[in-house]
Amino acid sequence: MRIDFRMDGGIAAFPGLAKPVSIDCEALPPADTARLRTLVQRAGIFSKSHGKKSAPPAPDARAYTIAVDDGGQCRTLTVTEPITDDALRDLIAELRAHADALRGRR
Repeated sequence: MRIDFRMDGGIAAFPGLAKPVSIDCEALPPADTARLRTLVQRAGIFSKSHGKKSAPPAPDARAYTIAVDDGGQCRTLTVTEPITDDALRDLIAELRAHADALRGRR
């Protein structure tokens, strides 16, 4: 599974944070790969319709673009804060941690 992740916007937007990262799950330790797969499944990336917004975005809200390719299917979605879905919030928190590590900030 491969996940492309990008953050945009926010009150203090820094260009370095907006740089997209690609996470190749097969290159991660098995526990990390399993956790990401579980979070993607819980968030319903492939099974839910995420088109309906339940809360209007806040001014200067941060947006997250997530593209997941599991070899059999691909889906790209953009989520804007505030994130009301707990599973999506958990996935984004994990992706942010991986992005920080890839950018050498962790």
